Amino acid sequence: METDLNLEQLTDREVVQALLGTKPKAGFCAESRDAYAAEALEALTSSDPLVLQRALCLTPGAARRLAAAVELHRRLLRARRPRTALTQPEPVAQVMLPLTQRDHECLWCLALDPRSRLIGEPMQVSQGDIDSCDAGPRAFFRYALSRGATTAIAAHNHPTGDPAPSAADAAVTRRLVAAGRAVDVALVDHIVVTATGAFVSLRRAQPDLFR
Repeated sequence: METDLNLEQLTDREVVQALLGTKPKAGFCAESRDAYAAEALEALTSSDPLVLQRALCLTPGAARRLAAAVELHRRLLRARRPRTALTQPEPVAQVMLPLTQRDHECLWCLALDPRSRLIGEPMQVSQGDIDSCDAGPRAFFRYALSRGATTAIAAHNHPTGDPAPSAADAAVTRRLVAAGRAVDVALVDHIVVTATGAFVSLRRAQPDLFR
């Protein structure tokens, strides 16, 4: 790409090529060379290298570089936004949406300050397969305590697209609530999110878990 070329004039495919320093045949499947499929553009909302590698037919190294660029862009956007209080599940789901483009379940800890504002970024504390993840409280609250959190929110994704909490999700919530009481960092909600933006708040759906 020429250095004086206006990036706004480039196609989506050419912008990614300029970022990665690749030629069309080096980074993309033959069927993706002429135009991006809708799912390929959706993949660019993810900072998961595996998602980008599969959707855009990238090499592992190129996928990691692109994932880093996507993550940097997400953090820059976050830094420019006012730090709103995460007292309702709707803004939590919005914060988590860019992280949910994954084919396996992950658990994140959102550490909150005394005004219920997010400290730093959501931290992935465990990862599993498409059906479940190991959601032990030790790693969860280790991160929350390291950030000086006064409260915390748990969030995990359902790759199936159905945000309905399972019995295992309820059991994990009970464990996290009990552990939070022990370390004086209350778990204020557990949000199940999907790649489409659908979500369920366990505090709303099953408030007895938090009593």
